[in-house]
Amino acid sequence: MVTRVTNMMLTNTLLSNLSMNLNRMDKLQNQLSSGRKYGHISDDPSALIYAQSARNKLARLSHYQGSVEAAQSWLTQAEAGVMELNKVVGAIYEELISTGGAKDIKDKPNIAAAVEQLLDHYVDTLNTVYGDRFIFGGYNTPGDYSVDTPESDLKPFFFDKDAGTLWFNGVELDSEMSIAAFEAMLANPVNKFMSDVITFDVGPAIEMDVTIGGIDLIFYTTVDDDNNPVMRNMFNVLLDVYNAIIDNESTDELTKRITLVQDGQNHLLTKAAEIGGRQRRLELLEARYAQDDLNYEKMRSDAEDAEMAEVIMYLKMAETVYQSALSAGARVIQPTLMDFLR
Repeated sequence: MVTRVTNMMLTNTLLSNLSMNLNRMDKLQNQLSSGRKYGHISDDPSALIYAQSARNKLARLSHYQGSVEAAQSWLTQAEAGVMELNKVVGAIYEELISTGGAKDIKDKPNIAAAVEQLLDHYVDTLNTVYGDRFIFGGYNTPGDYSVDTPESDLKPFFFDKDAGTLWFNGVELDSEMSIAAFEAMLANPVNKFMSDVITFDVGPAIEMDVTIGGIDLIFYTTVDDDNNPVMRNMFNVLLDVYNAIIDNESTDELTKRITLVQDGQNHLLTKAAEIGGRQRRLELLEARYAQDDLNYEKMRSDAEDAEMAEVIMYLKMAETVYQSALSAGARVIQPTLMDFLR
């Protein structure tokens, strides 16, 4: 059976095909102008969900990258503070050696004056501030510098020169104590803040200390006269050196303090090494996050970014097809009934 094809059928078919070609060109034009494969979720839901997941991972990764950068700044400042303390202890050690070799008793007051200035600088370094936080003061922030505020409450470390004692966050520190007494002091809920350190969230379930606790920095393990392990206050060791010079103690008495000062230096170098290890760990995290950023960006790009060279090629092909369809349609529709009656 032969179906009769009318001019109206040809026209409708032509217009339908032209409409499909225009839709195809419109989609390619949108891809070219927006740079994305899909303009609506319905175009490819799975690909767009995949791209959104990658975008969420990039946002979270950006947070961790910022935390790592901030943590590096804090650790750099903490390392500078520890090395500054080590320089002060080293300078006092040199003055101690000079005192033992001083032949003129008149030189000792001058050496004592130099050590006194170094002790003041030691306390100032303990109160180093970065931003609005004390590096070695845990979560203690700079206090209210008003007239009514006691001087001992302004900073975490305060040296009472009259009593010859060092205070930390309002607690008077002993010159030395047994390890059990030291642990009991830290375990006391009232003194819990004494061991606080500032931590940063540098990764999923990864927290890192970016400072050193003041107590952990001041106290170090050594032995007493009976060769028993004790926790000794480094500042008091340096203060004893100053008092020994002032009291004009003998060379033998001064020599006994050399080992204690050296132990204090070793303790500070150990803390500096810990900071260096944390910085190295942050560098590894930073490198890993940089690689993850590239991977997630590629995931997102593969899911939603259009391949521009391919889009341009298909667009040119669609334009050619559309123009050919217009040309063919014009030749088909142009003849009329009068053309056939001639």
